[in-house]
Amino acid sequence: MIHFRYHLLTLVSVFLALGVGILLGGTAGHSWFALGEQEVLTRMEAKYDQALKSNNDLKQQMNRMLKEIEQSNQDVIHLMAMRYANELQGSKVYYWHAPELNMARISQVMNSVGIELVPYKEIGALTDGPLLLFAPTKPEWLSQLSEKSRWLHVEQVPLTPASQWELLENVQKLLTEMRIEHEKS
Repeated sequence: MIHFRYHLLTLVSVFLALGVGILLGGTAGHSWFALGEQEVLTRMEAKYDQALKSNNDLKQQMNRMLKEIEQSNQDVIHLMAMRYANELQGSKVYYWHAPELNMARISQVMNSVGIELVPYKEIGALTDGPLLLFAPTKPEWLSQLSEKSRWLHVEQVPLTPASQWELLENVQKLLTEMRIEHEKS
């Protein structure tokens, strides 16, 4: 029969070997693991730096393009002013818009061609100029206008130069129709 001391000695040696293995494995593998971890971190930092640089380059490119677009829009407004200045200079156009719409761009375009924009207060006759309605739907009071009144419903405020040019064409047609009717009477 095996004595108890041998069992105890075997158990102690097993635990001692386990402890030494853990100690050696932890320190010996640590440098390898640290090097691998450092390499991964270095690659991630490089990718992050590259993404930041790419992001900054794209921002600069976008800012240049926005400046070019704004310059092109100014050039188009200048062309509109040259095209319509003689025909629309001094004309009066009434406008009404839904409260949520921003009219700054249209005001700039209309003023550049010499049109006087007058806010419409939903009262009175429109004998000296057409009415531009900027709203998604036609307002109810529109049916109360006289038959001689000229108006144009625009669902969205034109933001592109092409849609602004089209609006000016339509305003010119309305003003021409009003002049012809006024000359006939």
